[in-house]
Amino acid sequence: MKIQPEQIYRTMPFQTRKYEKTYGKELASHRKKCHTIFDNIKNGANIYINVEQNTLEEIEGSGTQYVRMSILSDEILSYDIETFRVEGREELLNRYRPYFVSFIVPIRENKLKSIYALEESWHEAKFINNEETVVEEGILLQGTLETSASPINCIEGKLLVFQNKAMKKEVLDKINNTYDPYKFPKTDSKEIQKILDDAWSKDFPNTIDIYNIGHGNADYIRGAKHRILYDIGYNYRSFPSYNNSKYLKAVRSIRQLRPSCVILSHWDLDHIIGCAYAKQNIFCKKWIAPHLVSGKDKKASTNAIRLAHYLWVLGNLCLVDREQTNKLIATIPCRKNAEMKLWLGDGNTTTRINRKNREGLIIQIYDKNNNLGDVLLAGDVPYQSMPDILKRNIDFMHVPHHCSKMELARLGVVPTGGIAAVISTNRNKNKKINYDEPHHDELEKKFRKVVNTIDNQPKDDEANLSVQIKWVKQNYSFRQ
Repeated sequence: MKIQPEQIYRTMPFQTRKYEKTYGKELASHRKKCHTIFDNIKNGANIYINVEQNTLEEIEGSGTQYVRMSILSDEILSYDIETFRVEGREELLNRYRPYFVSFIVPIRENKLKSIYALEESWHEAKFINNEETVVEEGILLQGTLETSASPINCIEGKLLVFQNKAMKKEVLDKINNTYDPYKFPKTDSKEIQKILDDAWSKDFPNTIDIYNIGHGNADYIRGAKHRILYDIGYNYRSFPSYNNSKYLKAVRSIRQLRPSCVILSHWDLDHIIGCAYAKQNIFCKKWIAPHLVSGKDKKASTNAIRLAHYLWVLGNLCLVDREQTNKLIATIPCRKNAEMKLWLGDGNTTTRINRKNREGLIIQIYDKNNNLGDVLLAGDVPYQSMPDILKRNIDFMHVPHHCSKMELARLGVVPTGGIAAVISTNRNKNKKINYDEPHHDELEKKFRKVVNTIDNQPKDDEANLSVQIKWVKQNYSFRQ
């Protein structure tokens, strides 16, 4: 079944008229352009695919794994090359915003050897709808095509990869030159310290909202006058589309966020793709993130590079050197003798968790008088890669990597008696909440309650907007 151009565009929950009224016709034209590109991909246009990481990611406690593949097409290449040449900040804000397109391959539905056969090279491919008959030869992978230029959409189907069809040199050169992660400069820690001092202005973290977006992260630290957004992700498995309104409470809230700055734990899509729903002014704030590459991690996805380039041209990209020796990036003073510290993971672990996660950013909120235990927002940094902060009393923790399987020895040093550990997660196809049981069991030894962002029975998983932590009051609640 062919998908007609504009079919998705006409059924979007956020209508074009409102979009044009807010941002002008040029940005609405960009949105139309993206959806034309997406429709062409869905209708079988020639594409180029690349496995984003050389390690597998676990997405469910039951052991399900996936790999994510970057997708380009000739239209995407031409559009990005044209846009990347724009140097004017106002021009870019008026006519463009980041978009994402990739293919998700669950291992349980595909042969692992077929994926490994693709290695890390670029290959020609095409997307095939499930209703279509496959007549060409190649590696056939079942999965999900995800596209986003607000709103985020997904479609189940197959990816036919022409492994033995050589890529043209001119195309490879275009890809390598356009999506070069090494072009982005690193930001000195003193500059990052100044940015955070200005953004927070010695405010106090009254509340921390951990948004209910399924398997993704978005944490909002609210002071009296200032805000810090730590990650802006979204659950890849439940994108709002034609008749699916999954997590729309959080989507609507993300559109209203007004952070003083944004901190990304790392560049995985479940930590950045929510920006497809944010208003344009969020890109006018400083974004602090680990660099896209490091000495032992030399690859970045085209989706992450597209967002990074946009922020770079706007003058708002601040990248932490992932190889620096000092893992304390900044200490942010707060009122009432409190501080927030921004840490960099050291990359140490023997598990399959990838290096981008292990070298991610962590936020620690603590009371210098030790009257309150810490708040630890861990992103996807596993315990073995964290700095020496786990021996302190921790009242609240946003559990790393969605409570997936990882080494737990260092979690064992956390003192008992914490108030709550919060897991950002969803359910698997058997309706069971996704987490690794040994990890969950160890958390239950350390915290009085281990809660999931989707907890709210007998209501459905979408009833919650967030889990809101009230640090001084030493409690938490489910916002609806």
